[in-house]
Amino acid sequence: MDSDVCKLKQILEQNPADFSEDFSQFLLSDPQNLKQLSKLINELEKVKIAAPRLNNIHEADLLDNASTTQSQHETISSDRTQATVQKNVQEQVGLNQQTETNQHARVDEHIKLDENIQQNCAEPLVDLDQFHTSSENTNSVGAISETQNITLDLHTTLQLAPILQVEQQVVADQAEPTSAFATEPNLENKPTIDSENISSTPEIISSETEKNRLEIESVFRRSKYEDIKFQVENARVGQHYQSQISVISQHDVNQLTFKSESFKFPDTSFYFDEATQRIHGEPLQADSIGFSFQFIADGETRSAQCRLNIIADPRSLWKVIEPESGQKFSKPHLDQALIDAVDYKIIAASRRGRSHEHAGLFRDDDFSITLIDNTPWSVLTVADGAGSAQYSREGSRIAVEIVENEFKNYLNPHTVESLIADLEKWQVGSQDAETVAVAKKLNEQFHHVYYEIYKSIINQIKLQAEQIGANTKDFSTTLLVAVVCKLADKTFISAFSVGDGAIAVYSEDNVRLMNVPDGGEYAGQTKFLDLSIATEFPNRLKIGCFKDTHAIMLMTDGISDPKFETDSGLSNFDKWQSLYRELDPLLQNEAADIALLEWMHFFTAGHHDDRTMAVLWNKHSTISV
Repeated sequence: MDSDVCKLKQILEQNPADFSEDFSQFLLSDPQNLKQLSKLINELEKVKIAAPRLNNIHEADLLDNASTTQSQHETISSDRTQATVQKNVQEQVGLNQQTETNQHARVDEHIKLDENIQQNCAEPLVDLDQFHTSSENTNSVGAISETQNITLDLHTTLQLAPILQVEQQVVADQAEPTSAFATEPNLENKPTIDSENISSTPEIISSETEKNRLEIESVFRRSKYEDIKFQVENARVGQHYQSQISVISQHDVNQLTFKSESFKFPDTSFYFDEATQRIHGEPLQADSIGFSFQFIADGETRSAQCRLNIIADPRSLWKVIEPESGQKFSKPHLDQALIDAVDYKIIAASRRGRSHEHAGLFRDDDFSITLIDNTPWSVLTVADGAGSAQYSREGSRIAVEIVENEFKNYLNPHTVESLIADLEKWQVGSQDAETVAVAKKLNEQFHHVYYEIYKSIINQIKLQAEQIGANTKDFSTTLLVAVVCKLADKTFISAFSVGDGAIAVYSEDNVRLMNVPDGGEYAGQTKFLDLSIATEFPNRLKIGCFKDTHAIMLMTDGISDPKFETDSGLSNFDKWQSLYRELDPLLQNEAADIALLEWMHFFTAGHHDDRTMAVLWNKHSTISV
């Protein structure tokens, strides 16, 4: 078969003018196509639908050696011999099949005829032995001939290439046994062939050749699109859909024309737009639908089918399950608070994350905000209970509650007066000696307060764990604190942090991070408020004094992770600016706490933790557009 393919390839390459460009390109583009053509030619040869040129045929070639009339020695006239031979030749040219018995009885004649034919068909592609196949091959030829309705005459066979080694069998007229030829040829009375009829054969064959060649090319041209495959993009429930039809097989979609009126969708929300050559729709529910259509290729209209997958809205896949009743330390799924001062608002909100809703767990986050009465001092705190800790929701509650109570005690009128006197000496942006001295003094004071708060939280968690027979690690939590003093010309902040999340002072042209998030060896890992941080406690405090402050924001990783993605993203001012522009319209609302709580329900794939945020927002700040 490989030698046949090589011969076909050689013929197509050396004789480009004999075949159409599409036909040749289709065959040469894939060796498998050449193999199929070679097989088709071999099978067609077995049907014997081609005939050789009829010159130089001897009388001996026309005699039936198996005749039973050997005893007759009557001399047949030259005229009758010529007429009978010519009749037999004409009948044989129209034959399409021959019985296996006659084939074996005429092996000698085959060999002689093959020699004559090979003289007219240079470089035969296939050997004669290849044509004498089993009856199984003969049956398959019949199926091919019936389904594809392909016919070839002699000239078509020879035009396809010098590739068919044609068999020719001429049989005697067995219908008249009394007129049978003698078994021994009379060479002196050799029959002659009507030269006028033979000379007209090429003209007859020429018209049929083009017709049959076009039929064969048409078969292969149609098969070029039998394995074409189409694909469209996936749709998503609740989102407008549009997609081009692409071809994922080795075909050029630009050579196809889609018939817009032929598109049939089971879902009426989809249609094909002829102007844009795209499928449009408004999918309403998740499904996988099949649709049919027609396209035009090489002037022929063909039908095709394709599938369109409609993906469910990820939000609809999340369940909202209530925690089992009777559990210790229950906590509401939502919480919010608002303090409206003269020049600023303090807003906080916290909500259970989708992952906890889906699993039927409580919210682990917590917060507290407080404005010290009759002072410019306020305290903002957020805490994120460890998801792996059974009672972390109680640990976060204990932490924020102790922070609020301790600072209420610390920021008494006497302390407030002393602190403000020191802050008035702080020159923002200056490194003069007095400013440095004031900063050092304030840092030491707040260090002492934070350390006392830290010890109180650790002791309270230990006591709670002992009461229920649990481990203190079951109450693990992070903690972010910002103590703020809003003066007329400056804003002072003292920050403390353990764990991930963010504390930031935002203004129109920059952002100052007031914590360094604690990251673990793996994603999602962090540090928690426990005895291990005692030795590094001083590094967890930061203080600063700023002008033109728009907002001070504290948030757990349920917000910082989807909005900033990585710890390095927290240093990206553009991300902070984008976040503030989302929040600013909400914070102007009279019910800013409710607006913030609703905003927290935003959807970001892969980020479904509890979300908590506390903001001190300056009412007089403006956004430059």
